[in-house]
Amino acid sequence: MLRVVLENPLFARLWAAQIVSQAGDWLNRVAVLSLIGSLGGREHFVGIGALFGAELALRLLPSALLGPIAGPVADRVPRRLLMVIADVLRALCVTGLFFVREPQHLGWVYALVATQMGIGIFFDAARTAALPSTVKKSALHDAYTLSSATWSVMLSVGALTGGVLVSRFGVHDVFLIDAATYILSAFCLAGLRLPPVPEQPERFRWRDILLLTDLRRGLDHARSLGIVPILWAKTFWGAAGGYLVILALAGQERFGEASTGDAVGEAALATGVLYAARGVGTGVGPILGRRFIGESDKALKLQTSLGFLVAAIGYAIFGFTHDLVLASVFVAIAHIGGATLWITSTVYWQRHVSDEFRGRIFAIEFLGMDIAFAIGGLAAGLIFDATRSLSVTVWIISGAVAILGATWTWLARDMRPTTAAGLPLSRVDGLPGEEMAP
Repeated sequence: MLRVVLENPLFARLWAAQIVSQAGDWLNRVAVLSLIGSLGGREHFVGIGALFGAELALRLLPSALLGPIAGPVADRVPRRLLMVIADVLRALCVTGLFFVREPQHLGWVYALVATQMGIGIFFDAARTAALPSTVKKSALHDAYTLSSATWSVMLSVGALTGGVLVSRFGVHDVFLIDAATYILSAFCLAGLRLPPVPEQPERFRWRDILLLTDLRRGLDHARSLGIVPILWAKTFWGAAGGYLVILALAGQERFGEASTGDAVGEAALATGVLYAARGVGTGVGPILGRRFIGESDKALKLQTSLGFLVAAIGYAIFGFTHDLVLASVFVAIAHIGGATLWITSTVYWQRHVSDEFRGRIFAIEFLGMDIAFAIGGLAAGLIFDATRSLSVTVWIISGAVAILGATWTWLARDMRPTTAAGLPLSRVDGLPGEEMAP
């Protein structure tokens, strides 16, 4: 799989930027959760579940609001420039978190996180749209699999390292390290030479953005290809946003309450371990799916459906565990499913969508996903505050994931990509359809 890096130097630079920035992202996430846990605490008038749920929502909703702008911008503005500017601005945002020290300043944490993530959607849209231009079409699946594995490794390494650093040196120094990773990512991208963005037949107009005209054009393109259901896979996966809040709650409430020593550090370390286990699962999932099921269109759709089921079962068992090591095992198993459906749904539409629409299709997909994940995270936090039971919260969220997965599978049952002429893509020469995919 690493051969795709050696054979595609443009992808190698994009990959290097991903490594350093995502390592910092997960240092940042553990530190933010630890900061909220320490500044909010049990005496805060809002329950800890709601505080963690709001943090997740504010990581996602700015992306949902700005996604309709980010997609069209990524299809019109030089994508390297967009990524570099986003890196520099995010470095400034996370530096601001260094100065948050008092409970009354908790609102600044949410404001800075929301700003950071709003900027990040432009980076993500540009990176997703640029990636297919850095590799040969035959290497696209390898590139996405490696990107997913890298995200997983950086999640594991960054989260675990973040937990260790917070427990040993405190929360605030981690934010400065994160800022440095964004600057290093910008340096990696500075030498990236991408082809010019495709010339768009329609000029950028704010009226089109407000009326979602550009997104509707992207949706019409997806509809003409017969792939609309795959764009909603991540939206139906949105109940799993509750799992991300559950990991923070488990680190704080079940595994992180130390009778002696630094309780904040103990919670940070437990949270880091659970997030690291999530990273292990996300790294293994797509590789196993490709190895044992395949990468044809039919196989990708099957893996998407199975991903919901594996995740729901893994977390349902996690609800019974009170040992951190055993809990981590089932978190990893659950995210084998989650990562598999995430990658297979992305590869499916990237395989068929025209270059000039990639940014907008990305925006459509993430618009639904961000809103659904925010709702899932807030629901999990409120359920925990109402029941004061982590297990009950996990089981309710897992039930929702299983039901939504079954619903998506039913809606996608007849999905079969077609060309404008109405022929299956697998029967058109030169297109990587169901029967021709490597």
